[in-house]
Amino acid sequence: MHFIIILLLFVIGVLMNLVNSERYIVGEGYGWRPAPYPTYYEDWATTVKLKPGDQLEFRFQKPEDLLEIGKYNYYACNSNIPSRQYKDSPAIAFMLVPGDYYFKSSNNTNCINGQKLYVNVAAPIEDDSDDKI
Repeated sequence: MHFIIILLLFVIGVLMNLVNSERYIVGEGYGWRPAPYPTYYEDWATTVKLKPGDQLEFRFQKPEDLLEIGKYNYYACNSNIPSRQYKDSPAIAFMLVPGDYYFKSSNNTNCINGQKLYVNVAAPIEDDSDDKI
């Protein structure tokens, strides 16, 4: 019974985050394509502060696509084991839980040249103001 209550509270928390979520267009007007310079997407990532429930929208044209990958594959620009592949644009990646997220082009040369994105989703900040009365 306790497990069900905990699960229900978790689901309610996720749904509340989705209601307050924001959607960010990766690369803004440039979109998801070969980077104009090696740190383009890294620089873009510093302009957003992601929280659980936010979404990243990747806009690209075929034959381009998008892979969500692990940390090692991100730094190695390795496409062998994606955790998720997005073939259609716009691709929406949901940042449901705090943590690190890694994305890259499936074209390893484009990845080496900067078409990859690392973002961190920060844990929600607890409001302790009621405890200080």
